Amino acid sequence: MVKNLKKNISVISTVGWVPPDFNKNNEKIKTYKILINNLILDAFIGIHDFEKLKKQKISISLSINVFDSISNVTHKIENFVSYEHIVNDIKSLLSKGHVDLLETLGEKIADLCFEDKRILTVNIKLEKLEVFKDVNSVGIEVFRKRPTSKVVEEKNKASESKE
Repeated sequence: MVKNLKKNISVISTVGWVPPDFNKNNEKIKTYKILINNLILDAFIGIHDFEKLKKQKISISLSINVFDSISNVTHKIENFVSYEHIVNDIKSLLSKGHVDLLETLGEKIADLCFEDKRILTVNIKLEKLEVFKDVNSVGIEVFRKRPTSKVVEEKNKASESKE
């Protein structure tokens, strides 16, 4: 049997007050996505001895959310995030040698992406394609978000350049 217990609770209402700049930094930020699907590369990756001796096929897919400044800039490639540069940077990263874990590779790819201040978020899917004969792939997904203060700075720069 449950007893009905009553407690003395005080509530403070703030219904009529909202900070004046509440929506200033929370306005919808316009974005677009860059997609890189199934970049297939040979890589030295894994913790096992045999993985350190022979490269294995991995698949890298990225969904990158980018600050949309399209209407504020001249339409030249240098004013946009380049998927070509990202692909080449990932290839360069993998050419530097062995990586123990997919998780470590995911962090390195996220760091590489966030070197471009226009990138807001990145979702990285990493798969090993040759680990098991009866499985197409095994892998991980990593999601990273740029700290909010950096997003607001980038949005403010775009607004200033528009004026």
